[in-house]
Amino acid sequence: MHLSDFHLRDSTQIQTDSILDSLVKDAKERLSALDLPDPYIALSGDLAYGGREEEYRIVDAFVSSLKEQLHPRRLEYCGGNHDVNWSLLAPFNADLMNAMEEHPDSMLDTEKRFAIDSDRREFKQGMAPYYSFLDRHGIKSSDYLYYIDSTEVSNLRLNFISLNSAYIFSRKYNYNGYVGRQQMESAFDKVERDIRPYFNVTLVHHPLEAIVPPSQEETTRYLFAHSDVILNGHVHSPRISVEYTANLLGRTKTGPPPVLSCARCVFDEANDPTVTSGYSIIGVDFEYEKVSQIKIWEVQFDKNAGRWYNDEKKKTYPLLIKVGTAEQVGHKVTDGEKQLLNKWKRSS
Repeated sequence: MHLSDFHLRDSTQIQTDSILDSLVKDAKERLSALDLPDPYIALSGDLAYGGREEEYRIVDAFVSSLKEQLHPRRLEYCGGNHDVNWSLLAPFNADLMNAMEEHPDSMLDTEKRFAIDSDRREFKQGMAPYYSFLDRHGIKSSDYLYYIDSTEVSNLRLNFISLNSAYIFSRKYNYNGYVGRQQMESAFDKVERDIRPYFNVTLVHHPLEAIVPPSQEETTRYLFAHSDVILNGHVHSPRISVEYTANLLGRTKTGPPPVLSCARCVFDEANDPTVTSGYSIIGVDFEYEKVSQIKIWEVQFDKNAGRWYNDEKKKTYPLLIKVGTAEQVGHKVTDGEKQLLNKWKRSS
C-alpha cells in the first residue's frame, strides 16, 4: 500500500482526521476484498508539514492507527522536503542547492561535502525530528542517510531501500531534491552483496523530474538499474508507468523494468483545493525465487460524495505488468523514449 504527502500539522488536523479515518477504513475493506491481508505499507515522504518534533507526534498517531486497523507486516518511510526543519539546516545547505541549479559543475562540490563525516551529520541534522521519528519506530538509518529493510519471500530477498532526496534544500529552488552518487552507491552495493535473488522496492520522495537538473541522468541510471519498483511522492498526483529504459541502463539483475508509482494523499487542501486525495495498492505475485506479475490499483477520494473509489471501467484496471515478458497493458515504447534510451546509453 503506497501513501504519500500528508503534511500533518495541528492547524489542518480537524479537516485531515476525518479523511484519514475514512482512508484507513476503505483500505481495510479493499485489501480484504482483494485478498491482500497484512500489507507492507510505504509512506514516501512529506509526513509532517514543517519537520517539527510536535508534528511527528501527529504522524505517530496516524501510524498507530495504520498498525491497529491494517496489521501491516512492515511500515516503510522516506523523508520529503516538508520533513526538513528549516531552523536546523546548516548555513551551507541552501548554497549547495543554489549552486547546483545555477552552476552544474558544482555538483562535484556537493559530493565532496557529502564525503566528509561532519558535513553528512550536518545534512542529517536538518531533518533531525524525522530521524528521531524513525528511531522511535525501530528504524536505524545509515551514516549515508538511507536505510534498508529486508525480509524473505519465496526464497527471494525483498529489500525496501529508503533514500533521502531532501537533505539539501533551498527556498529559492524548493521544488527540487538531490540524492547523490555516494548515497545510491552505498545503498545498492549493500543490498547486492547478497548473491541470492532479490526484489528491490526503492522509496525516494522526489520523482526524477524534480531531481536537481545536473543530477537527473545519473540518478536515473542508478534507480533504473537497481530498482524493481520505485515509489515517489511530491507531485500530489497519481502516476504509474513501466520504464523499459532500464534494460539499456546497465541493469545488474534479471526481472522486469522498474515500475514507477507516484502517490498523493491527504495534505493541506485549504492551500491546494484542486488536488484530491488518493493512494495506491500494489499487488506483487511472488513465485519461487522470482516475481510473476504486478498489479496496481489506484484509489481516489470523491470530496462531494465523501467516499473512496476506483475507476473499474478503464480497460487497464488494474494496471497489470507481466514480469516474464515485461508486458504492460496499453503501453508502447515511443520514439521519444527510444531517443532518451540512446542518450542515456551513450552517457553511461
